[in-house]
Amino acid sequence: MADHLPGGWLPPQAPGPPQPPEPPQGPVFVRGPAEQGTNGLAIAAIVCAISSIALLVLSLGLSFPFSLPLGISGWICATRARIDVRGGQRRAGLVLAIAAIALSALAALVWIVLIAAGFSVDELQRNLENELQRQRRAGG
Repeated sequence: MADHLPGGWLPPQAPGPPQPPEPPQGPVFVRGPAEQGTNGLAIAAIVCAISSIALLVLSLGLSFPFSLPLGISGWICATRARIDVRGGQRRAGLVLAIAAIALSALAALVWIVLIAAGFSVDELQRNLENELQRQRRAGG
């Protein structure tokens, strides 16, 4: 062994060919594509559905001719919204739109039955005004 120096030390040697990297031993976590931007159709679906429900509540169901088309347009927007961008918004718009359509249809059915039975909207207004006056007198 002529390669040894006195004292048993080896002289430095040139590096060999590069070694391939070792494969990872544990699981590798890769982050999915980031949600970027907003989903305009999903937001439109949410706005239409909430507007439809608000109209129904504020008008005691009398606005069903307006709230039913709003709910349907919300459903259409939710089904056409892109799935890959903010799926929660799409799902929320779809659920709210279906609820708005169901409530609008129920309000339409109730008002048609009430009007067919002889109930009038003017009578409802008078009864509500009388009840409000009675509560004001009792409270003050």
